[in-house]
Amino acid sequence: MNDRQGYIGTYEAVCLTSIMMVTKIFYTSIAVIVKIEGTSGWYGTLISCLTSLVMFSFIFLLLKRFPHMDITKIFEAVIGRFAGKILTLLFSAYMIFYAASSIREFIEMIKAYNLPYTPPSILIFGFIAVCAIVAYHGLEGIARVSAIFFVPVIIGVVLILILASPNYDFDYIKPYFGYGLKKTIVTGVLRSSAYDEVVILAFIINSVHGLKICKRAGYSSILISGLTFSTNILCNILAFQYTAGSENLSSLFELSRAIYFNRFVQRLESIFLFAWVVASLVTVSIAFYLAIDIYTKAFRIPGHRPLIFPFSFILFMVALIPENMPEVVQVNIQFIRQYSGFFIYLAPIAILLLAVLFRKRGELHNGKKS
Repeated sequence: MNDRQGYIGTYEAVCLTSIMMVTKIFYTSIAVIVKIEGTSGWYGTLISCLTSLVMFSFIFLLLKRFPHMDITKIFEAVIGRFAGKILTLLFSAYMIFYAASSIREFIEMIKAYNLPYTPPSILIFGFIAVCAIVAYHGLEGIARVSAIFFVPVIIGVVLILILASPNYDFDYIKPYFGYGLKKTIVTGVLRSSAYDEVVILAFIINSVHGLKICKRAGYSSILISGLTFSTNILCNILAFQYTAGSENLSSLFELSRAIYFNRFVQRLESIFLFAWVVASLVTVSIAFYLAIDIYTKAFRIPGHRPLIFPFSFILFMVALIPENMPEVVQVNIQFIRQYSGFFIYLAPIAILLLAVLFRKRGELHNGKKS
């Protein structure tokens, strides 16, 4: 098996992309959405979901126009080798930024809740070491890990939401339009970036057995993530109202702490911690691996393993750049979850328009596209 990729099925592809998107529910995303949109946040994220479905459809049309080519090769085929390589390297750099920001958000939150006196550098080093080991086994290994842990993570989340139901008050979702329908729609469209991890399928298209599986995995993962986001935001509003809900560092963690049935069933943070740690490790491992893999494709390097150590060092240094939690949330995370779509979605769409304008398309293999 090539140490770069391997082959994965539909279920593994869905788990791979879904877990990257769903992981956001453990962090500050829920509180940020509630703060911006108020009580309408639970359906505002569905607008983001629908926008992402449209954007992914354009990306799929680009992949369909160039069968048997991943998006890095499509870039070079449409805009030339040099410009295509530059665009590819920008995606690699973004993946490093994404992974580093995710690590730092995780570290700052775990310091706030569990390990307040541990130096961030120690936690970051341990986190990256685990991600490097996972990335060493390549895409197929990461996909297997995602497939194993995705269902337990979702079950853990659902269990928290169900056990916290005695705290729900449906009067808290009023007013139904939050801070205004216009604001909800605009924010929903902007925050479609929260689903842009689906673009990873365009980079691993040759490992998912063709366009049909890619299309099925892309749409399924966006819909699963949209439903998960919406449900979690709704439950957060029902439990804390939009005023207190917008102040929680991790809404799901606070919800798990609010669970109380009797002296034997309370404070079930352990369920949250298991799902949180596993989902975060898998998410960062995927982004870290893709950063290396995209780089190797740009420079025609045959394998990713020799680059794990230097990229680990780069990831460590980038993760140390933010000085504190407010900087992580207001700069790094806000860019990733609200504005990154201008690059992640629009760059492939621009390539599609250029391909149509200059009538460029891939060659058919045995008279078939996939």
